[in-house]
Amino acid sequence: MKEGSLGVSFFFILSGFILAYNYQEKFLKKDYSIKQFYNARFARIYPLHFITFIISTPLFFYSTELSGKLILQSLTNLSLTQSFIPIREIYFSFNSPSWSISNEMFFYLLFPFIIGLIYSLKKKWYLLLLIFFLVPIGTLIIPSEFYHQLFYINPFVRIFDFAIGVSIYNLYVHIKKSKIMVNYNYVEISAVLLFVIFFYYHSEIPKVSRYSFYYWLPMSYIILVFSFQSGIISKLLSHKWLIYLGEISFGIYMYHQLVIRYFNPLNNKLLGIENELYIATLILIISLVISHYSFRYFETPMNTYLKRRLNKKTTPNNGYT
Repeated sequence: MKEGSLGVSFFFILSGFILAYNYQEKFLKKDYSIKQFYNARFARIYPLHFITFIISTPLFFYSTELSGKLILQSLTNLSLTQSFIPIREIYFSFNSPSWSISNEMFFYLLFPFIIGLIYSLKKKWYLLLLIFFLVPIGTLIIPSEFYHQLFYINPFVRIFDFAIGVSIYNLYVHIKKSKIMVNYNYVEISAVLLFVIFFYYHSEIPKVSRYSFYYWLPMSYIILVFSFQSGIISKLLSHKWLIYLGEISFGIYMYHQLVIRYFNPLNNKLLGIENELYIATLILIISLVISHYSFRYFETPMNTYLKRRLNKKTTPNNGYT
């Protein structure tokens, strides 16, 4: 998909914002332990990753020449560390979208320390800007053959996207406390237009910049503006069906490529559908159906079960979920 990589930037930035929204105050007030947080994130992420890893195994063995890398590919996938290895055959092995979940796990580990750092520097915003400028500077130094694995995949670079999301949350809190009066209809429209402008000119921007920092501004502006949920566009996006799509979006992301990889051989041998629109529609419907049932009957029960089990071992009288 053209410029599909921008969705990853949006996902990482949004993830930082949402986690800060839900957990920052709890951590600062010491109402929530780091171990509880780690348990909750593991319970949310790992069950779906594990089941998609199992589903991808037949495809991987069928389409990939077995080599000495198999043990490393398997171990890094199971431990969600594949994105740390800058080798395409490693970070894209098995269910390749899971490389971004590998990054997410890394972000979760650092999250309690990131919110402390950003919160302590919020009155020294210029220092945060200097830190974020490290990525653009890096694009001028690193040779082009390493752009994909170092700027698009590498968790040590993508942590900046996540940290921007945490910073946006702190800006959101500041604006909300200041009670600035704005017309959110116009502000939301301006956010969408800014993104359209950036997207329109993307072909003139070096790929390494698009892999890393090019979309930071429009994505951050969209997340900040729509977080207030006060304009007409955000109200339209608050429809219960769209909210539910957001809830199952993790499943859609993790299952969609597996659906494509299983569907295409089946279509070529049995179904014989040639119309690309029909194929895309079928794949979308199948992905949505699988994600719905996975969320309802696998992810949610496993999430509840694991959190209960893990928290029982660490905090028997815990009242948080």
